[in-house]
Amino acid sequence: MRLILIHGYVEDAGIFDNLVPLLLPASLLPIDVNDEYARWNPTGRINARQFAQYLTDYYDITADDVLIGHSMGGWIAINIKELTGAKTIQLASFTDQKKINFPVRNLTALKLMLRIGLTQSVWLTNYFKKLYPFAESKELYDRLVSGIPAIKPTHLFLQQQTLFAPVPPLTVQPDLRIHARPDNIVFTPSEPFHEVPGDHFTLYCQPETVAEPILSVLAQVRLGN
Repeated sequence: MRLILIHGYVEDAGIFDNLVPLLLPASLLPIDVNDEYARWNPTGRINARQFAQYLTDYYDITADDVLIGHSMGGWIAINIKELTGAKTIQLASFTDQKKINFPVRNLTALKLMLRIGLTQSVWLTNYFKKLYPFAESKELYDRLVSGIPAIKPTHLFLQQQTLFAPVPPLTVQPDLRIHARPDNIVFTPSEPFHEVPGDHFTLYCQPETVAEPILSVLAQVRLGN
C-alpha cells in the first residue's frame, strides 16, 4: 500500500510534514503539483480529471493505493478515485467546486490578472495576508501567500484550471472527509464529515486531531476491508 500525498493551491508537500510522522509506517509518495505540470507540459486548457489521468498513468495508481489530499489536492485525489477506485481521504477539501471560497472563478479573468501581474503582486498578496483571521495558522498562511510571486505563472494558472475548470460529474465520494467548520477557504461540506477544530490548516497546526481518523481508515485498508 502506498500513501500518495497531494498538496493544495500554492502549497507544497511540506504541508504534510507534521502529519506524516503520526501515521503508521507506509510507503509514501508526496506529489508536487508544479513539478508534475512541468513534466506533463500540457497544451491548451486542462481540468482536474485530465490531471488525475496523467498522475494515474505516470505513477500507475491503482485501487491498492490510498490518496490523502489537502484542499485542491483532495479535489485531484477524488478525481483519481473516479478513475481508479483508490481509497481517498480529503482534508479541508471538496467534491463540489462551489465550495471553494475564491474571489474570482472565471478562468479568462484569472488569466488576465496573471498576465498583467496583479495575482502575483506584492499589493494583492499583502491584502490577502491582512484579511486572514486565524492566529493559529497565520504564520503558515502568510508564508504560503508570500510565495505566490515565486511560482511560475503558467503553473499558477494550471493550478487555477485544476480548481475551477468543469469536469464530468463524479460518481464516487471520498472514504473520509475531515473538515473544520471555521474554514474560510473551503466551505463546510454538505455531506457527512469528520469534524476537527482549527481552520483550513488543521493538518499542519493540530496534526494529532487529523491523524486519528486517518489511522482508522488505514487500519481497515490493512485488514482488507
